Amino acid sequence: MKKIGFIGYGLRSETMMKAFAGIGAEIEAAAIADPRAGEIREKVAADSRFAHTRYYADAAEMLAAEPLDGVFIGTRCGLHASLAAQVLARDLPLFLEKPVCISEEQYDQLARAGQGKEDRVVVSFPLRLTDPVQQMKHLADSGELGDIVSVQAVNNVPYGNVYYHSWYRDPSLTGGLFLQKTTHDIDYITYILGKQPEQVYAETAKMHFKGDKPAGLHCPDCPEYHTCPESSFTVRHTRKEEPTGDACCFARDTGNEDVGAALFRCGDGTILSYHQIFLVKGEAGRRGARFVGTRASAEFDFYTARLRVDYYDGRRGAEYQFHCPPGLQHFGGDEELAKEFLAVMDGAPSRSNLAQGLASAAACLAAKRSAECGMPVRIQR
Repeated sequence: MKKIGFIGYGLRSETMMKAFAGIGAEIEAAAIADPRAGEIREKVAADSRFAHTRYYADAAEMLAAEPLDGVFIGTRCGLHASLAAQVLARDLPLFLEKPVCISEEQYDQLARAGQGKEDRVVVSFPLRLTDPVQQMKHLADSGELGDIVSVQAVNNVPYGNVYYHSWYRDPSLTGGLFLQKTTHDIDYITYILGKQPEQVYAETAKMHFKGDKPAGLHCPDCPEYHTCPESSFTVRHTRKEEPTGDACCFARDTGNEDVGAALFRCGDGTILSYHQIFLVKGEAGRRGARFVGTRASAEFDFYTARLRVDYYDGRRGAEYQFHCPPGLQHFGGDEELAKEFLAVMDGAPSRSNLAQGLASAAACLAAKRSAECGMPVRIQR
């Protein structure tokens, strides 16, 4: 039985506990450091894995008091780096939610703290462990595609209101949407390619989630509560989705761009283009990439779970259909992450390690700087 300590027990921690249950992992929540102890106790009262959980208001106190097999950090983003440094100082296996940092200063702090311990960390990059990405990685490594010269990636997010209704709307807490979303995509792309970009030029725009509603307005207090296409009422009752908050998406204090694009260039000239947008709905959701090689091109989409290969010899093509049972998060990647963390707690090196988390963060921080200054930016590591 593995004893895990949680620093922050919110939505991400809850979904990963479901993933641990899905693989039949023998774990228990030995301790939780979270100021919401009373609320958490009530939510987990019926779960035997929390029968003996001890609660702390402070992470340092928990780490000093508890004999743990591993630690899970699921706090808000701006705390990830400093808390990870505390865990790494104790040489404990760590599951670290992305982004691993939201500023250059945090990047430096975490890089120093993790030096020589990168393989003891599982960064929450579930997409790299999904079946479509694993198949694309096989095609790239086998030479089936020839030399890959370009990647065209897209993320049309059908649940984009999350980033305007809730605390995610504040870039000072999240680092912005390159660090929130692109961090996943640049990770799986560079994992498949086996190379990292050295320069990026990026642009962002705010085209839909903008307006002149009063700052601080919440949906239930607005006269358009029942008619606004983005209100929490519409999300719940028309789109049949669970809203993550009810802050007005069209208020003056609505943060975050809703369109972003980045052009990354690797040292050998390989170009990666990436486009993300946050206002599509339902079946308009798309997430995936096309890898263009000298022998063939291949593309996949996470939502359809299909991968297609087009060979240039004109005589053949191939298509793969993957199957992900309903209810799994991140297209099945969360359960693979759960297996990965169990393996790391048993001494295996991580396949989604801190070095990869830092590399993705560096690329996204550079994209953010580029969008702010309007110029290409070198990716610093």
